[in-house]
This record gives sequence, structure tokens and C-alpha cells, in this order.
Amino acid sequence: MAKKNAQETGSFSIHTENIFPIIKKWLYSQHDIFLRELVSNSVDAISKRSYADDGFKEEDMKIEIKLDKSKKTLEIHDTGIGMTSDEIKKYINQIAFSGAEEFVNKFKDVQTNIIGHFGLGFYSSFMVAEKVTIDSLSYTEGAKPAYWECDGSTEYLMKEGKRKEVGTTITLHFNKESEEYADSDKIREILLRYSNFLPIPIMFEDKQINQLEALWNRAPKDVTDEEYIKFYKEVFGDHRDPVFWIHLNVDFPFNLKGILYFPQLRNEPEFFKGQVKLFCNNVFVADNLEELIPEFLLLLKGGIDIPDIPLNVSRSFLQNDAQVQKISRYIIKKVADHLKDTFKEDRKKYEEYWEDIHTFIKFGMLKEEDFFEAMHEHVLFKSASGDYLTIEEYKTRNAADDEGKTRIWYAAGEDTQVSYLNLMKEQGLEVIYQNSPLDVHLYQRLEGKLEKTEFIRVDSEVNELLVDEDQSKLDKDDVNRLKKLFYRALDQKVEASFSEESWKEFLKKHPQATEALTPHQIQEGETTRFDLLGLPTEVEETLGEEAMKELNSHAYTEVTVELKSLKSKEIPGMIVFSEFMRRWHDMDMMNTFGGGMDMLKNHSLVINTENPIIQKLVELDKAGEDEKVQTISSYIHRLSLLEQKPFTGEELKDFIAKANKVLSYL
Repeated sequence: MAKKNAQETGSFSIHTENIFPIIKKWLYSQHDIFLRELVSNSVDAISKRSYADDGFKEEDMKIEIKLDKSKKTLEIHDTGIGMTSDEIKKYINQIAFSGAEEFVNKFKDVQTNIIGHFGLGFYSSFMVAEKVTIDSLSYTEGAKPAYWECDGSTEYLMKEGKRKEVGTTITLHFNKESEEYADSDKIREILLRYSNFLPIPIMFEDKQINQLEALWNRAPKDVTDEEYIKFYKEVFGDHRDPVFWIHLNVDFPFNLKGILYFPQLRNEPEFFKGQVKLFCNNVFVADNLEELIPEFLLLLKGGIDIPDIPLNVSRSFLQNDAQVQKISRYIIKKVADHLKDTFKEDRKKYEEYWEDIHTFIKFGMLKEEDFFEAMHEHVLFKSASGDYLTIEEYKTRNAADDEGKTRIWYAAGEDTQVSYLNLMKEQGLEVIYQNSPLDVHLYQRLEGKLEKTEFIRVDSEVNELLVDEDQSKLDKDDVNRLKKLFYRALDQKVEASFSEESWKEFLKKHPQATEALTPHQIQEGETTRFDLLGLPTEVEETLGEEAMKELNSHAYTEVTVELKSLKSKEIPGMIVFSEFMRRWHDMDMMNTFGGGMDMLKNHSLVINTENPIIQKLVELDKAGEDEKVQTISSYIHRLSLLEQKPFTGEELKDFIAKANKVLSYL
């Protein structure tokens, strides 16, 4: 029999003296997980004892964490199975062995839930400790306590320990670089993050710190709505109720449990604030692993427990593991199935959810092809008439054109572009509201999927149904006069410019231009220019419509003035952009988070020739009231711009000044 004070020293069963520097620097990317590993090992030890020791009572199962701030030590006490000196030699000194693996083989016919491997995980303690000790007493009859000590070198000390009760105490002496862990708040935060749902009570500073139960471990039928909501608020710190949730529970072809909560996402800044936690047998592994959890699901909040995922999972493992890809597809399908079932079985509830979930659904459709295919028939759009429509429902209510194409008109929002909306409504054209920066991307995606379907914003063009040229009260001279006076009021030069070659081609196509345009020609080297605003009416008539159209195509101006005879007399003018430019701008704005190009720098001003104010302008111009014409024309332009963006600073100051000046004419 060995003497009580006998001790033993030795070297580890490894092939390099550099193992500890490697462990300290590279084994784990986050040093916090040392405590996760040690607590997980303690849970394993207690789980082992509960199956191996019939006399082990549930009330005796616990883990106690003790911090000594002055000594800068941390103790982890457990009432687990304990270790003999021989077991310490095997499982601690021979690094490659795993106690959990051997235990599972020994008790393979017993339902058990061993978290991981008591091997490399233990050595994570050396990332933060300059010395680690073990004092353990095995549950086996007649066992003596065993003590082990190591300072992070390849040498260790073993002797008889002092522990009186079955279990293990591990003591860490923090190194100088890790003294931040000698802090109660820090230890509490780590325990809550990694070990909140472990099934064994974890005591810290005389209080149980863990919640014990993750709801996903229970059958959905056994969980009340109140419990789901309470769990959500406690785990994610959200004072608001979730919109709804999906409880995942599958054991074939892989084992997975979890709950995904849909938070209230009405505020766009919260778009990026999801949190999906990955667990392995109730031990926290990581947040928001995109390789496992599809990116769009990271907008949600929840927990997913996958026992077959290693605790120290690497991204390369996830990227290359076929099972992981199956899990990802399964999660996508379950989410889509739940949404579709709600749409079909309770449309009213689905519509009530919509304002909170539409951002998530649209993002998912843009990121995942499977999700797009599953959900594109269940996307809702709010109509200006007040109800929600799918695309098919919009098509049913709104006739296609002669070629069978359906134009879906949309507006920037419910409180903007009111004049445009009124115009559309008067002519029986239904408008839906754009309510997310993602919408313009989704329109493009849907147009590619659906035949003869086109999304057009109300200010991208003037629909032919809004125009009635036959009713115009202005003659051609008046229309020409209006166009020129607005260009001048907006301080816009309208100059056509030709290279030597393009000018020759123009004259070849339009020989009448030689005599008509020569007196107005401005020659600068090989460039030929014309001031189109200065061309007399008779010159335009001589050139004809086709030549004038081509002449205008060679002109560049930031603001293009167009004159239309609208069926409504209410508005004097409106700003329009091409749908292509609008989408380019919206996508650029989203990609640059509100920065990007200024689309309003180049736009078209459509003047309504049927508006009484516009007709009055013609009379004022004929009467030589240049100042009034200039002020009112400029004011109409600014008024039209106001529906595109709010004015601030100098823009607002200028607008108010023009408004006051217009009022002074009354």
C-alpha cells in the first residue's frame, strides 16, 4: 500500500513539448469557453454517476462555482462520478483519451446524454490559468481522493487528495493576462451565456444561476403560449411579445430540437438584430452560425439544439458536412410550411402578422431559392383600397393589357405621392404600397419568375389612361411657349450637340435642316451646337416632328420638361423617372445604407396643360409678366419635388420664399 504522503511526478503522453502553447493560443478562439468546457465536464460526471450509482439522489446533483477575487482563483465543484488516480493518469495525462467515449461504450444499453469529451476540453483551462489543480474522489468503493497539479508545462504532480465527498474540484489560478476573469459579473455572464439550460443546478455566490429547462426539450403539446412567451422574454431580453413561434422537433434522419421566434420587426433598424443560438445537448455553442442556420433566419430569435454538432464546431466543418446542409434545408422547409399553413388556414391572422414578418419573408425569398419557390404565392401587398392582396389576387381584380401583360402599380408609401395616387384612383388603377427597401429587389425577382407581370412605380411614367390629348385647350404655339418658359425658369440650357460625323448624318437624313438651322448654328471646332430654346417656331415647323425629335435626342439637360394633357385638372405638375432609373437608385440607396447617387439631379417635370394655373401662365407670358412667370414656374417645380423628398436647410428656405412671393401676387 502506498504511503499517504506519497507523490508522483511525470510527463504527459504527448509527442511535443509545444502542446500547451498551441492549446493556449489556438485551441479555442474565445477564451471565455474554458468555463463552458469545465462546467460541461461536471455535468457529464454527474450524468455518469446518476447511471452508475443507484444511491445517487437527485437533490445531491449540483455544481458549485466559487470565485476568490483576492487570490484570483476559480473553483468548480461537482458531485459527479469522480476519478481515481489511475483514471486521472488515463484521462488527464493521456490527452487523446476520452472518458465520455469509454463511458458510452460501457453503458451503451442505457439512455444517456453525455455532452462531450473529458479530454482536450479540460485543457482549455490553461488558456487563462497559470496553474490548475484537480482534487477528486471516485464513487467506487474504497477509493481514495486523488490530487493532480500542473503549471502549464509538460510536467505534472500527483498525490493523494483531501476531498471527503464523491465528486471533483478543479481550481484555476488565473494568469496575469486573464485576471479579468476574477470578476463576479464576468463569471456570471459566461455561465448564463453557455450553461443556462444545463439540467444540473449551477450555484454561484449562493444562488442558482441557470434556468435548467430549455422549452424545446418538451413536446409542443405540453407547452402553453404563456410559457413560450415567458421563455422568449427571459432568454432574449425583449419586453414585447413575439409575433409567433415555430417549435422544431425531429429525430430522423437527424436529431434536432428548437424554437424559432418571430420578433416584432416593424422598425427597419431592428432588421439586423436577430439572434439564433446553437446548442449541443443544452450547452451553448455559438450565435448566428450562417453555415448551419440560413442567413435570413438570423433575423429571428431562438435556439436550436443539435446533439451531433461538436461543441467546438469549426466553420469549415459546417461548410463541408452533408448532414449540416440537410439540417439547413429542413429548417427552411419547416418555416415555409408553417407560414403557408397559416396563410391557408387563418388568412386574417396571417394578415395581422404581415407588418411584422414581411421583412423576414422578403429577405428569405431573395436569399434562398427554396424559400422563394415556397413563398412567392403567399406574399402580400397592401392596396391603396385598404386590403391585402397576393399577386394573383391583384391580377384577378385588374385587367391585363391587350398583350396579356399585367402592370402592377406601386407607390413609395401610404403618406407620400398623394397626387399620383389620386390620379390613379380617379382612373380606376389600383396601387399597392412599397413598404420595405427590399421590395424593389423582390419586384425584379418576381418579374423573372412570373410571365407577363411588370411592377411600375406611379411616378416612373405617365400612364396613357391618365392622358387625353384630344381635350387639350392649348395650341401648338402655347405648348412650345410653356416648355421654353419652364426651361428658362429652371435655369436649364437645352443645347443639342453634334460631332462632325453625326452632324453630317443628321443633314443627310433631314436635308431641310441645312437652310433652316444654319443661321442658328454655333460652331466650336468640330462640334456643332444649337440652343433649342432659341429656335423660332417657324424653324421647328420647317424641320418637322421627326427632325425635332432627333435634334432633342442630342440635347442634355438635368431637368427635362414634358407637357401632357391629363384627364385630371387638379395638379399643375409632377416629377417622373424611368422605372429602370428608379430601381437603380433604390438598390443603390439600400447598398449604401442611404447614401449613393442623387436621382433627383436628373428628372422629368411633367406639366399638366389642363391645369388652370398652367393656362394662366401662358396668359402671363404673353402679357410680358416675366417675373411672375419665373416665380410661379419655379414654384410649381419645387412643389412637384416636395412629393419626392422632404426639404431641409436652404431648400426649405427657398421653397418658403417662393411660396410667399406667389401669395403676394394675389
